[in-house]
Amino acid sequence: MYKAVIVDDERWIVEGIKAGVRWENYGFQVAGAAENGQEGLELIEKLRPDFVLTDIKMPLVNGLELIKRGKEISPHTIFAVLSGHAEFAYAQKALNYGTFGYCLKPFEIEEIESMLGKIAQSLKDRAQLEPENDAQELYEILCSGNEQLLAEKLLSAGMPVSAGMPVTPIVVQGYAPAPYRGDMQHIRFRMNSRRVGLLVYSHRVEKFLSPPDLSGNAVDYSVGIGPSSASLADLEAALEAASVAAYGSFSTGKGGIYRPVVPSESTIDDLLAELTGALALKDRMRFVSVMESCRPLFYRYALTIKDAYLIFNTVMYLFTREGVKEHTRFLEGYDQLYYDYGHSDVMIDYLVKHTLNHLSDELSSRLAGVTHNRIKEILTYIHHHFNQEISIQSLSEKFYLSPTYLSQLFKKEVGENFVEYLSHQRIQYACRLLAETDMTVSQIGEKCGFNDYFYFTRIFKRLNGMTPTQYREAQ
Repeated sequence: MYKAVIVDDERWIVEGIKAGVRWENYGFQVAGAAENGQEGLELIEKLRPDFVLTDIKMPLVNGLELIKRGKEISPHTIFAVLSGHAEFAYAQKALNYGTFGYCLKPFEIEEIESMLGKIAQSLKDRAQLEPENDAQELYEILCSGNEQLLAEKLLSAGMPVSAGMPVTPIVVQGYAPAPYRGDMQHIRFRMNSRRVGLLVYSHRVEKFLSPPDLSGNAVDYSVGIGPSSASLADLEAALEAASVAAYGSFSTGKGGIYRPVVPSESTIDDLLAELTGALALKDRMRFVSVMESCRPLFYRYALTIKDAYLIFNTVMYLFTREGVKEHTRFLEGYDQLYYDYGHSDVMIDYLVKHTLNHLSDELSSRLAGVTHNRIKEILTYIHHHFNQEISIQSLSEKFYLSPTYLSQLFKKEVGENFVEYLSHQRIQYACRLLAETDMTVSQIGEKCGFNDYFYFTRIFKRLNGMTPTQYREAQ
């Protein structure tokens, strides 16, 4: 029987799920339940369950933190989220942490049982991915670089490598139904707790791989295919390429089959140069703009986890160089980046949030005078996106407040209405660009969020008593 744990701060929900779901029909038993995230973590450490169903909003430790820390304690455990409609955005974010899926409250027993069926099948298929001991020894030999011993081992395994019979390495990242035909000749070995490597003859790769089953909401799963190798000397590098490609879901947020990307050194070099310049000038909007420009590149798989690793550690290094040491951390490898953030979006959000205080003293002082938490969130959002299309209507939809109530609350907490505040943010940034760059007035207006040149100059003159051109000449 698979062990399950339920974590929710509403006891009646826990009891309802325990009693209403036919756990035994799917091979599960509820081994424990907790009423907050801290107790949940203690249960995970004690029981090492196969499955955890957790609420999002809980005292002491919330659901997202429970998932993140729980995976560190018990890497094999599968997590799913139970949340209300108000926390739907958090439930979606939980998918980036490697959760299997989510059920929205009020839940249906059938919905939970349907997910249990998929999880049970995933656990069953996971067992099939366990490597044989002799293949594990072969993997260790492969990593050692001993070509003679590797040749002997491959020969004894019935898969010698030659120019006429090249081999292709494949890496499976995460737990999912085995995306290959087990009846075809291959060698399988475990690379770590959540990565399995395989060697297959190159001419059989297409038949060997079956379409991945990505039903449900699982995104924490992808397959990397390395280049074909006819030489033992090239096999380790080919396996490394497959290993990096298997992190494809980190870039795109989607499970599937990925091949190595031809690196574009100019793209990543330009991004790093832009980030360096933005941090040196403490230009928050430029920094955020560069980070936002990375998102579509990751989505298209034009940037990989190798690029993400460079971006993350470069930003952290520049912080330490500036003397900012609080909460600064460096990543030791791709695994840490993947398990800590799960998706490029989460990493970008972290870096933007992490740099906020360093790049915006004004925001910190502004937030200090605000008592309403939702308005604090809105101000932070505006400071990140004021050069984009923002309206009271769009903010009310994003933060679940009526437009009228939001307008009144904003004026009460901030001391000026939304339009005035947004205009001040845009014009303040325009002043900086006029003083520090050679961009035209029209370009600056567009960069600050003004689509109409004449409207930009009119607002600028109203707030500064002079036109943008006069302001530049006065500097």
